Amino acid sequence: MIVLNYHELAEASPSNAWCLTHQAFEAHLELFEDKLIAPKTFLERCSDSDADDAVLLTFDDAFVSDYTRVYAHFMKTARIPSFISFVPVGLVGESGRLTWDMIEELDKAGASIGSHGLDHVDLTTCSDRELERELTRSKAILEDRLGRQVPLFAFPYGRFSRRVWEAALRAGYTHLFTIQLGGHRGFEPFLYSRLCVTNAMTEDYMRQHLVDPNSKRGLAWKASAKLGLYRSMMRARYR
Repeated sequence: MIVLNYHELAEASPSNAWCLTHQAFEAHLELFEDKLIAPKTFLERCSDSDADDAVLLTFDDAFVSDYTRVYAHFMKTARIPSFISFVPVGLVGESGRLTWDMIEELDKAGASIGSHGLDHVDLTTCSDRELERELTRSKAILEDRLGRQVPLFAFPYGRFSRRVWEAALRAGYTHLFTIQLGGHRGFEPFLYSRLCVTNAMTEDYMRQHLVDPNSKRGLAWKASAKLGLYRSMMRARYR
């Protein structure tokens, strides 16, 4: 399976590399619309082979376009089955971000809400106390608002380490989403790789990723995977 990571969608003039225009997202959607699966289906099948070409949509940072565009324009019209919105709780209600009313409506409508920490900070730079607060406080606030467990977490900026993922597992998260090239399976069973989509990625780039999500990985990955050393190398890298 393939997991795609989007951020903000805008009518025109993207404000940064991670912001896509509505037109660009529409073009992407035409490439994989018939392959989309809901988060629930992904979680049921996430241990399946990487040969499965199903696509899961995730959106980071709680931009209001999760509600006004992804939900209102695509999910409510059944063009997409659902998606995951990863919410940095401390940014909720700020200009251009989701409100709690929007988040609660998304949850009730069948979108999956995951945590993206409190203040969208690089967790690898946090003290142990700050790290625990980012993980546990954001989870508690979301669960209190939604009235259910929140087992999904995405590392801000995609940055993590063994200390960070062990703290996330202790906090009660079960599925941790990173930003890496390739198929959805990470080097640990609880880690899930995503392609962080930028507006520099052409339709041809996206089409190739859908055909072979590992095609852009480097020689080191290909050699270590062939020799069965990838997991041990990555565990050493993220110690």
